[in-house]
Amino acid sequence: MNAAPDSTLPRELDVINKVTKALTSTLDLAQVIRAALAHIKTLVSAEAISLLRYDAERNELVFAATETLRESTLGSDGGEAGGLAAWVARTGRSAIVDDAATDPRCRGAGGTLNGPEGRQLLAVPVHRNGRVVAVIELADRYDGGRFSDADQTALESAADDAARSVDPDQVARTPDVVRGLLAGAVRVVPAQSAALLLFDPEGRNLVFSASRHLEAGTIDGLRMPADQGIAGWVAQHREALLLEDASTDPRWNRSFEAATRFRPRSMLCVPVISRNALHGVIQVMNRLDGRPFDQHQLGLVQILADHAAIALENAALYRKAQIAAVTDDLTGLGNNRHLNQLLPQLIAEGRPLALLVLDFDNFKQVVDRYGHLIGSQTLAYLGRLMARLLRPGDFAARFGGDEFAIILPDSGVEAGVAMAISLCATVAAADRLADTDVDISGVTASVGVAAFPDHAAEPDALLRAADQAMYTVKRAQKNGVGRAG
Repeated sequence: MNAAPDSTLPRELDVINKVTKALTSTLDLAQVIRAALAHIKTLVSAEAISLLRYDAERNELVFAATETLRESTLGSDGGEAGGLAAWVARTGRSAIVDDAATDPRCRGAGGTLNGPEGRQLLAVPVHRNGRVVAVIELADRYDGGRFSDADQTALESAADDAARSVDPDQVARTPDVVRGLLAGAVRVVPAQSAALLLFDPEGRNLVFSASRHLEAGTIDGLRMPADQGIAGWVAQHREALLLEDASTDPRWNRSFEAATRFRPRSMLCVPVISRNALHGVIQVMNRLDGRPFDQHQLGLVQILADHAAIALENAALYRKAQIAAVTDDLTGLGNNRHLNQLLPQLIAEGRPLALLVLDFDNFKQVVDRYGHLIGSQTLAYLGRLMARLLRPGDFAARFGGDEFAIILPDSGVEAGVAMAISLCATVAAADRLADTDVDISGVTASVGVAAFPDHAAEPDALLRAADQAMYTVKRAQKNGVGRAG
């Protein structure tokens, strides 16, 4: 591994120490993923970073967190500009802002990078023939630190070079020139966003602007087979890769490029492994300064990947334990604990919902005839059939021997009744236990329906209302649907 410059070692050790603390301070999977991405970005300034989780059941890699460079030409504006860039254009002076939300010079932003509370900015003028013709503006240092006087000096020098080499009148018509100017700015001062703004001779009206920034979550959720692409090769072989030009590598998967319109050059790709178990892959593409990545940077990313692997494993085990605690072992649906957590939560949010309570009719006859083992298998089978009817966001739980509850968020009584009718029909149509000759044709369902806020405003009262409606049906004719009174 190439030795790092002495000046960078304290910062790198500090970041590794911070990432260790961050990744071990939480068992929340989403927080672990975000922390891993943030700290990799701090150490390796790149135009795209991805953490792909490995789904062992489907043998797929899933983009769990991404940040990818976006370039946009905002074009002609023609209006009076505001914000920090306009202040720089009027005064001809550079500016560093530690908090854009509170600095008065950042008010009235038009087409600049002024944004969320706390955003840090650095803006410098581009002088040509004695006047300000443009402003280069950066937001948020890549390493999370504050912009310094040295950063301002470096960016001013880049602006002077741009003024000597680029004709502002040609910029708006030459996208490659704009791209080069923005890339040059972040090479000298690595930042997460950059903008170029051209002004009219008075330095007031904005005549052209363009920007480049990292956009989070561009392709989060995208899946790809774990045997495809460069990331798939790394996952399969469990070896890190350092590539000078990934786009020419025969293993490169074009789906990433198609989804993001991002063309890779240099790439680091490392496996995330703990206790010989693969948890994912980290991809880092295109150094901001345009040079290839080196072995030292590969080693840094691998160190962070090793820390992330342990954190991901701990989070996954914790999540598994959480799920087990609220899951019914027999049916795979929620259990009574889960129901008692979720129902009060949804009611507290004030969202309307329909609550169904279902009890199987004649189920005892199956147990008496075939025994408890077949009875358990019947409950599991019917539970799976009912689960297939649920919409995304619906919830079902087994909270008694053969009693089930179903919550339909953002639904009223009529939607609840419609679901209940479908449930009754599904249970009644099941005449044989799956893959057996066991006769379950006599098993039907009685279902009671209640709605919040129509029938009750408290969880226990709503559950009682649906339960009473179910027993009214069960005592009357069975195999039917009842509404709360």
